[in-house]
Amino acid sequence: MLEIDIAKKLGDFHLKLAFTAGREILVLFGPCGAGKSLTLQCIAGLMEPDQGLIRVNGQTFFQAEGGRVQWNVPAHRRGIGYVFQNYALFPHLTVAQNIAYGGRGRPGLEDKTRRLLERMRLQGLEARYPAQLSGGQQQRVAIARALMIEPVVLLLDEPFSALDSAVREKLQGELLGLQREMGLSVIYVTHLLADAFALGDRMAVINDGRLEQIGPKQEVYQRPATRAVARFTGTRNIFDGQVLEVKGREVHITWCGQGVVALAEGLARGDQVSFCIRPEEVMVVRPDRPRGDSVKENLLSGSVVREVTRGATYTIFFKADALPEDDYHLEVLLPSHAYERLGLASARRAIVSLKKSAIHVLPKP
Repeated sequence: MLEIDIAKKLGDFHLKLAFTAGREILVLFGPCGAGKSLTLQCIAGLMEPDQGLIRVNGQTFFQAEGGRVQWNVPAHRRGIGYVFQNYALFPHLTVAQNIAYGGRGRPGLEDKTRRLLERMRLQGLEARYPAQLSGGQQQRVAIARALMIEPVVLLLDEPFSALDSAVREKLQGELLGLQREMGLSVIYVTHLLADAFALGDRMAVINDGRLEQIGPKQEVYQRPATRAVARFTGTRNIFDGQVLEVKGREVHITWCGQGVVALAEGLARGDQVSFCIRPEEVMVVRPDRPRGDSVKENLLSGSVVREVTRGATYTIFFKADALPEDDYHLEVLLPSHAYERLGLASARRAIVSLKKSAIHVLPKP
C-alpha cells in the first residue's frame, strides 16, 4: 500500500495532494503541467517535498513537518522502479547490461537478467545497443530494468506516448499481465484518456497541482466531480442553469430560457447549477419516425453547422433554434453508420434529445 500526502512548491507552482494506492494500476491523469511527473519524482526520492508523508507497506520513506525533514530514505534504498518517458537507457550498454544495471551488486544477477529477458520477450537482443532497437523494444528494456530490483512500487511516466497505436496497445496488455502476475502497486502517468481507460483500475485526475477527483475510472468518466474533470474526460457539453423545481429525484432546470429535466439529489429550488452531457449520449431523432419514451425528453430542434469525421465516428456541431445565437450549442458523437442512416450530410436540420438519465448535474462547490 502506497500512502502519499505531500506539498511541494516550485516557483509559482504549488503541488498539494494526498492519495493511497494498493495492488492496482492507479492512473494519474490530467493536462501537461498539472504536477503528475513531479508527484512521481517525490515518490521515487528524486525530488524532496517541502512537507508531508510518503509511506509504502507501513515503511516511512519521507516525513517532514513545519518545514523540517524528519525522515528521508535515499532513492536507491526505496525499492521503487521508475520508467521514464524517454526510457533513459545507457547508450553504451547492451540490452543485457542495461537490464542488469538495475540489480548490480545483488545475488543471482545473471539468472534474474535471463528471466527478465524471457519475460519481456527480448531473447536474441541481449547484445544489441539501444540505438539498434525499436521504440517498443527500448520500452521493454526500460521496464525490465525497473523490475530487476523487484520493486514494491512501479512508477511509469507516460512510457508509451511516443509509440504508435499498435505497439502501444501490445505493451499495455503486457503491463496489465505483469501487474496481475507480480501484484505490484503501479502508478501510471498519462494525459491521454485512451491510455487511462486501457490500463487504470482507478483514476486520479490532477489539475494545477491539486487532486480534482479519484475513483474507479468509469465513475470518474460518468460522474465527474468538477467542470475540470468533465472537460478533461471529454465532456464538451457543460452548461449553467438554475433549478426551477424539484420533484423527488427529478430536477427541472432553466437553461438560457429552455427547460431541461435531469436526475439529481440534494438540490433545492433556486440553486445555481452546472450540468453536462457527454457527446455520445446526445440522441439524434428523425422527425419522420415515432419517438420512443427514451427520446421524448428535452427535445431541441436545430441545424448541423459542421461535422468532423474520424473514420468510424462523426462529431457534429449542433445549433439549437431555441437557444441564444451562438456558433453552436452541442457536440454530438455518432457512429458513421448512424450519421449516414440519418442523412445528416444532406438534411442539415435535426432534432436532438438530451435524455434526463444521461445528464449529470455537477456537485455544488
